[in-house]
Parts: sequence; C-alpha cells; structure tokens
Amino acid sequence: MSRSLGLASGVVSIQPDELLVRVRAGTSMTELREALAVHRQRLRIPMVGTVGGCVSSRRNGPFPSDNRAMPNIVLQISATDGEGRTFRAGGTTVKNVSGFDLVKVLVGSRGTLATITEVLFRTEPIPAASRWFSGTGETSALYRPSLAVEIDGRLLVNIEGHPDDVEEQYRLLDGYDEIDAPSDEWLVAKGQSSRQDFCMDQATLAICRRLKTAFDPHNRLSPELSRSMGLT
Repeated sequence: MSRSLGLASGVVSIQPDELLVRVRAGTSMTELREALAVHRQRLRIPMVGTVGGCVSSRRNGPFPSDNRAMPNIVLQISATDGEGRTFRAGGTTVKNVSGFDLVKVLVGSRGTLATITEVLFRTEPIPAASRWFSGTGETSALYRPSLAVEIDGRLLVNIEGHPDDVEEQYRLLDGYDEIDAPSDEWLVAKGQSSRQDFCMDQATLAICRRLKTAFDPHNRLSPELSRSMGLT
C-alpha cells in the first residue's frame, strides 16, 4: 500500500462529459463515490480505503481486470519515487500513452516503487439497474454480466443495464436467488480470499528488481515488503 499518511486529499476536477475525474491520493474512496454520484457516474470497483491505497494495491475485489476495472481505468498517475523525484505517468486518454506504460507498472506495485500522490480515473455512467444473484447454475447464456464469479461454493452474479434487459437476462438464470447488493468491504474481502498467491518466475523477478533499482535504489519505500518479495 502507498504511504497515504500525510498525503493531500480532495477531488481536483471532474469532467463528466469526458468521463474523467482527477483526485488526490489521500482522498477516501467514499468521498470520491459521493462526488461522482452527483454526476450519475462511478468507478466499477469496491470503494474502500483511500485512492492511493486502492490503486497501489490494485483493489478490484472479485471483479476481473477488464476495461472497467484496474489497471485500465487508471489513465494517469502523479507520484514520488524513492529518491524524492516527482513524475507523472500516463495521459488523459489511453491513446496518448506510448512506449513503456508506467501506469500499468505502478498500479498494484503496493508502494514498493513510488508514493502515489494523484490519480486520473476514467469513470462510467451509473447503470439504470443493477441486480445481484447467487446460485449454482450455468451462466453461459448471459450477455456480458458485470460479474460472474464463484465465492464460497456458489456463483455470485451481477447484471447491470436497462431494467428490461436486466430482467430478460435474469430469466435466463436457473437455480438463482436474488440477493441484496453486497457491501464493498465484503467484495474486497472475498476478492482477496479467492485470489491465489502469485509466484513470479525468474525472468519476471529480474525485471521487477530492475524496476525497483530504477525507482528506489536504496529501498526506502515499503522496505520489508520489498525484501519479502525478493526485490532487494
């Protein structure tokens, strides 16, 4: 997790027509959600903790890392590396990014490379309907559900869109019960518990060590975590 203590907070700007929001890393995800809701927009990730912590830990919960979740909704990051150098990675649109994409490197780096100070997110409209279901049947007939993942031996399914379309999709489910929307905290916990430990091969580890050396040669950032991951 990034060093959020003492980081500036607050929403810098919202451009609803462009589906963009710029926010400081110390801002709570709850504050960000409320600011976006005024414009009927959202981020489709669990809104838990702070912006910096969410990005640096790649906190998607059980949602897949698709175009509507991290790292793809993070367009730009401002940060400070282990030598105190400030920099900005990414651009205001995906097409503006060329060459080595540092945003993808920083999302999920858990504070081992740099301290995130500001993030530019791509937002999305809040769907007219969002319904949750739990069961054990097939989901292959569904058209692009927002979520379909096995948790605690049952499939958790989230269908979103126009109310009529959501109802039609629901009728394709057999053996499912409609449930209340789970809390963001529950989604984060279940997303972490269902995730397998990641083991890097030697080639990947070598690249990560080179990045650590470039960003934080003296291991000032998350030193214990960096050592436990074999980065130093």
